[in-house]
Amino acid sequence: MIDSNNTKIISKTELKRDSKKIQEFGRKISELNINKIELFEFPSNIFDAIIDLKKINSNSAKKRQVQYLGKLLREIDLSAAFLIMEGLKVSAQKEIQKNHIVEKWRDELISNNNSIKKFIDEFPNIDKQSLRQAISNAQKERGTSSPKYSRQLYKILKDIIITA
Repeated sequence: MIDSNNTKIISKTELKRDSKKIQEFGRKISELNINKIELFEFPSNIFDAIIDLKKINSNSAKKRQVQYLGKLLREIDLSAAFLIMEGLKVSAQKEIQKNHIVEKWRDELISNNNSIKKFIDEFPNIDKQSLRQAISNAQKERGTSSPKYSRQLYKILKDIIITA
C-alpha cells in the first residue's frame, strides 16, 4: 500500500510474516556446526545468541531464544548472510551428488565384474590390485549381514572419485 506521500506502508501482517521468516532463518543457522556459523561473521551478541540457542533443550525456552535471535537479526542487514546460507546449501547438494555417484559405482562394481574395466578406464591412476581386492571382499560378503567390506570399498572409491 502507498500513502499520499508515495511512501510504502507495510501492513502489520507483512511485518509479522517477515519476522517469522527471519526467526526461521536464525533457527536454521543455529542448526549448523560452529565452523559454518563463524562464516557468517555476525556481531558478538548475535553469535552468542546463536550459541545459546544451540545449548537449549527445552522447547519453550528455544522458542523464546529464537524470537530473541530474530529480534537481533532484524537489526542488521542480512543480505550477505542469505548469500552465505545459499552457498552452504549448494555445497551440501554437490556433496550429496558426489556420494550418489560413489554409491552407484560401488553397487555396479559389486554386481557386475565387467564394470571394473570401465572404472579403470575412467580413473586410470589408481592402485588396481587393492581395488580388485576390495571389490572381491565386498562381493564375498554380499549375503552376510555385515557390510564391512562394502563400506571399505565405498571409502576407497570416494577417495578415488573426489580426488580425480
